[in-house]
Amino acid sequence: MKRAHEHLRAALIAVLRLLGVAEPKVVLEKPRDAVHGDIATNAAMMYAKGLGKSPRALAEQLTALLNLDRKLILRESIAGPGFINFEFSPDYLRSLATAAIRQGDNFGSDDSLAGVRVLIEFVSANPSGPLNVVSARAAAVGDSLVRLFRARGAQCNAEFYVNDAGNQIRLLGESVLARYEKRLGNPGAIPEGGYHGEYIATYSGSLSDQYGTRFHEQPHDQSVVQLGEMAVEHFVRAQRNSLERFGVRFDHWFRESELRRRKAEWGVLDELRRRDAVYEKDGATYLRTEQFGDTQDWVIVTSDGRATYFLPDIAYHLDKYDRGYDHIINILGPDHHSFTSKMKAALRALGRDPDRLDVMILQHVTLLRDGEPVKMSKRAGRLIEMDELLDEVGTDAARYFFILRRTSTPLDFDIELAKRQSDENPVFYVQYAHARIESIFRRAGVDYPNGDEDVSPLSQPEELSLLRTLRELDDVLDETLGSRDPHAMTVWLRDVAAQFHKFYHECRVLTEPVELQTARLALCRATQIALRKGLSLCGVSAPTEM
Repeated sequence: MKRAHEHLRAALIAVLRLLGVAEPKVVLEKPRDAVHGDIATNAAMMYAKGLGKSPRALAEQLTALLNLDRKLILRESIAGPGFINFEFSPDYLRSLATAAIRQGDNFGSDDSLAGVRVLIEFVSANPSGPLNVVSARAAAVGDSLVRLFRARGAQCNAEFYVNDAGNQIRLLGESVLARYEKRLGNPGAIPEGGYHGEYIATYSGSLSDQYGTRFHEQPHDQSVVQLGEMAVEHFVRAQRNSLERFGVRFDHWFRESELRRRKAEWGVLDELRRRDAVYEKDGATYLRTEQFGDTQDWVIVTSDGRATYFLPDIAYHLDKYDRGYDHIINILGPDHHSFTSKMKAALRALGRDPDRLDVMILQHVTLLRDGEPVKMSKRAGRLIEMDELLDEVGTDAARYFFILRRTSTPLDFDIELAKRQSDENPVFYVQYAHARIESIFRRAGVDYPNGDEDVSPLSQPEELSLLRTLRELDDVLDETLGSRDPHAMTVWLRDVAAQFHKFYHECRVLTEPVELQTARLALCRATQIALRKGLSLCGVSAPTEM
């Protein structure tokens, strides 16, 4: 699919070098208005000043000197102050249909990122209860990004960081013990900052049924430690099950307790001291993060000698770096806005390249029902649980809706819309296009196309517009991986479905002469392959009947 792009970029670079530009960089973009063509460049405006010309004059010179393959680029034109617009040839567009059929599930994939190692950490919810809808959005975004990187040949690993150490785990143990004692008829109070959800009571009840009075008879502190550890394993197992139900599987569940067992946080502190990156104040140890680009210095060891959460977090990121990843991506919730500058400052202090770390901050999710916010979980007494949402709308709708908006914007998730079996539902609209194509082939009762068909009869505007949209998958993959945001994939899928529905209504498929029918069946199959690939990259199924 990149043939025309690569040819055009190479031709523009050759002419710019001929005119005296030492190392030209050429950007090719889709024009906002399709009337201007299929692809455009601002190269004339970028290099006009350096060459002592007006952008328009340079654009005219560039187009005059370009040596283009007319089997790929039909024509070019100049617009505005110096944009150069190009139109793909119909032959090139038609060739995309047979290429898609031959490639099948590999359509859109390539090895352009072969050898690149990427680590994406996402969800990483506290192991103190069920996953909620904020975690579900992170799961949908993170898993889609993993799929997108792998489609380009990268070695991309998914990682869940289990915060199974520190004061929060003691609070979890205290909370479980309090509910356990209450179940036995004994007094027990959940500590300040503890966990109150009904899921704690349910889990504690199962412990009393299984273990009787064992944790009541043991020393208090021993029971708190044991119950905290047991609760972590219980909730991590439940979280894993929820995520697998959602189609999300992690390559590695990294434990904070393992870092602490290795005393990795104290090793980091030693290295920071060797680099003179810390100082003492009021008995506490501060990291000089302001000196390395943050807005303030941060405490990493309290006055009573305890590591703050920031120190093991630094150790965790240092471990990521030491594993040799080229790109490290964190997907975090909206309460982590200070994280990026703080962690990048710590990495600079440790002599690591902070640009290897990308941090995405996901914005809030608001669940709506009939236009009204749904805030509370029936079971958890807080945000709606992920499993509750999946029970109601299903995995496909949930995954698709969670990436419908850019990660940088809040998401209104309309539960009733996600359940609707109509074109108003964006995932139904796309899946229906895929199923409609399958119904065409059932009615046709043919084994072809196989990619060797003559597609030259495809000449109608609706056919060529659909082919142009299929070609954009490459651009969408570039955009999603550049922005670290899978949102653009849902926009492309909507456009493919819309173009197909338009083609279907304007162009008959099964009642035409055999040559035209064969060509249109090839276009249908190519479209179905493209829809299936895009849905798969979103972690959404492609049904053959609806």
